[in-house]
Amino acid sequence: MREPQNITDVVALGIDYIGFIFYQQSPRYVGNFQKELMRIKTLNESKTQYVGVFVNHSLEFMIEKVKEYDLDLVQLHGHETAEFCSELRERSSEAQISVKFIKVFSMGEGFDFSQLIDYKPLVDYFLFDTKGKNLGGNGLTFDWRILENYDNEIPFFLSGGLDIHHHEEIKALKHLNIHALDINSKFEINAGLKDVEKISRFLALL
Repeated sequence: MREPQNITDVVALGIDYIGFIFYQQSPRYVGNFQKELMRIKTLNESKTQYVGVFVNHSLEFMIEKVKEYDLDLVQLHGHETAEFCSELRERSSEAQISVKFIKVFSMGEGFDFSQLIDYKPLVDYFLFDTKGKNLGGNGLTFDWRILENYDNEIPFFLSGGLDIHHHEEIKALKHLNIHALDINSKFEINAGLKDVEKISRFLALL
């Protein structure tokens, strides 16, 4: 998100997280409105947390943005290795930054969940998105039956083209360790501008 009033309106719904994309090639790139964002956070009396979305960025860049925007979580949406995640966690600790980590994996037919093993001690959450031509924001769902092969050891964000009509299917997934639902393109008026009324209706259905 990047529009101050839109952020304020969405936060007022009592949602858990809002995301800010620091990947310049994304149509939802946050740009530079740090002062406005900090003002919103100061006025925010809810428990909504700020998530920074990064794609193959350097350790230095991410730590700088976590400090600058007072981020609560770092979402790694690129090809970050387990070794990179380990170094990021260590560097964050050295910088006395209290932040949680989300590692994204793109789901497709035959996805091998064993590749998650090395990441488990290093991240707080996984995010399962749809494998597509873009690193994210493809607006497509994946076959959720794939998740039956996941051991549910680490809680995860369910992502990938979630829409309001999915509410019943999502309820049927309660046996999985779903921490949160990542809604994006299907709840937008324009890239980065959320449809507050539609989000409100979705929350009511859940």
